Amino acid sequence: MSALRWMRWATWALLAASSLLAAAAVALWVAQRPWFDFRRIEVGGDVRHISRAAVRAAIAGRLAGNYFTMRLDQARRAFEALPWVAEVSVRRIWPNRLRVTLIEHRALGEWSDGRLVSDAGVLFLANPAEAEADGPLVSFSGPAQYALQAVRHFHDFSLALNPLQIRIVSLRISDRASWSLSTTPRMQVELGRDDPPGRLQQRLATIAAAYPAVTARLGGPATRIDARYSNGFAAARNP
Repeated sequence: MSALRWMRWATWALLAASSLLAAAAVALWVAQRPWFDFRRIEVGGDVRHISRAAVRAAIAGRLAGNYFTMRLDQARRAFEALPWVAEVSVRRIWPNRLRVTLIEHRALGEWSDGRLVSDAGVLFLANPAEAEADGPLVSFSGPAQYALQAVRHFHDFSLALNPLQIRIVSLRISDRASWSLSTTPRMQVELGRDDPPGRLQQRLATIAAAYPAVTARLGGPATRIDARYSNGFAAARNP
């Protein structure tokens, strides 16, 4: 390459770089104009336990930037800190609006550590009194790592017992992974360990199938059933 051609190439390169820097400076200047500051934050979704005051308190001082500069991941985390929030969607609306969609947890019960447990098996912190406004909570107790499994078993067990007009009010898992439940009408059911997997469901299905005959033989509903046997279960009725 001759010296003249090299100088021309270098000149064009410098001009291009200067143009890019100028364009970037203009873009930065435009992005920082107050026209793009968020004028309105729209919060929607099927929410019943999240108030406007709670939303304002959660985002106060935590949302920074405008349409171009706000980090949506930080905004999402601010809303996720709200009690009852299960999922958050945040998106910008041109030129100066922010739209937030919230999805709440649906509380199924209260875990023994004071947290609520959702119908998806997620433990979360919220006021139990607010959840009880939607109906009675199931009482769950046991190691927290069983939360998802406990909710799945609750739904399966309820399907087996609902035809008998029996409702589960509490479900317990011991440190040795032994399962038991209490119901209304008053009954205590010991199911034992789910080993192999599916054993609990089989035992409860056996109880449900034999329950009318057991009730007739006892002269009324059983108040205690022990299904920790390999070949059946024992039932008793307390006066």
